[in-house]
Amino acid sequence: MGYYDIDDVLADSAEIPCKFNHEIPGLGYLENNPGGSIHVNSQVKLPLWLARVLAIIDVAPDVDPITGVPSEENSAFLTLMTPEAFSTKVINAIKTDPVALDLHSINPQFYALAIKWIGLFSDQDLAEIVSELLLKRAQVINSHANSITISYNNDSINHNNSKSLNNQTVFTLTLDEFEKKIYKQANESYKDIKKWMFQS
Repeated sequence: MGYYDIDDVLADSAEIPCKFNHEIPGLGYLENNPGGSIHVNSQVKLPLWLARVLAIIDVAPDVDPITGVPSEENSAFLTLMTPEAFSTKVINAIKTDPVALDLHSINPQFYALAIKWIGLFSDQDLAEIVSELLLKRAQVINSHANSITISYNNDSINHNNSKSLNNQTVFTLTLDEFEKKIYKQANESYKDIKKWMFQS
């Protein structure tokens, strides 16, 4: 991942549910109140790159006018809430049948977003779940990538019939962008190996 990695940029732009811990003037437009303030406990969705910064930056704590004692309330602008991609429903679906999961419909940059979320919260449980998910799905991806059939006739290479190619297309639609890269690289490798075997 890097500054110019499109998947990294798209993962950073994923909308994350957030809860504001303070009333902030001028941000009312975030909850359809242009010109007004955003209120305490207002929940809005913000891109991860912005939400992450606002969750880290501390606001000067309110001071009680009588006692002069600073408030012990959360001093960050907002609190990050669990995105839909890592909700209990999705985690249960991953644990139940990770292979049948349509990861692309959950989030096209699922793994990139997971890496960022795990890094933010040092979420060991999520890290283990995502690692197991990738391991199990990688085996199926490899199997699909290896299912190409090549015949060597008159210096030409014939690929799968249209029905098999259609199955491969349907399968790749369920993959997130990282998995698609794995599939493409594995598929190209198997093609090269089989081509080499026919030419030997």
